[in-house]
Amino acid sequence: MSVLIVPKHRMSLPTMASRCFVAFLLFAVSNIGTAQLAPIQVRFEPRCDLVTGYFSYSGTDAVSYAWTFSDGGISTLASPVRTFPFGTEFTVTLDRMDANGELVTFSTTYLTQDQLESSHVEFPNVFSPNGDGVNDQFTALNDELLGPCAELRIYNRYGQLLFESPGGDLRWDGTSFAGEQASSGIYFYSFTWGTAILNSTVTLVR
Repeated sequence: MSVLIVPKHRMSLPTMASRCFVAFLLFAVSNIGTAQLAPIQVRFEPRCDLVTGYFSYSGTDAVSYAWTFSDGGISTLASPVRTFPFGTEFTVTLDRMDANGELVTFSTTYLTQDQLESSHVEFPNVFSPNGDGVNDQFTALNDELLGPCAELRIYNRYGQLLFESPGGDLRWDGTSFAGEQASSGIYFYSFTWGTAILNSTVTLVR
């Protein structure tokens, strides 16, 4: 049986300015000088107080790379990794050389958005881990925006700990540490994110 997830439990705590931050969206806001529009691919992952950026060149014609970042970082790797503060504008420039010795420069400026407020973190009040691919896991509805500082613990009605999120993975599949399926019923959870804490319940339906 599949159960519709209803966003019921929402955090209504103050914004955390210096603890764990959440993810963000990135936008290219300008091109620098006469450099070409950058075929630069960037994947960002939130951390507790910084964000990690994984950079790469989308073309296939490069034989050497020279990356320059506006924070003073440089790299000659094909896929460099850098960290940035949240809410920061930065520029990345790539000088790539092809097999014919032609050097082309690409440069783009990015702006990281402000953090998501803790009041926007929501949890469902029911889930159904029956293997049908619908509502099979209990997690924050926007868990992809939470970094490794977010923690989730699940308890049964006797206070026994059934689940503890490893490394920021908040998804509970309805099983205990021993791999046993939890029966239908009400379970207690405690979600912490920096100084913010949410204690509530979720109903498991099989």
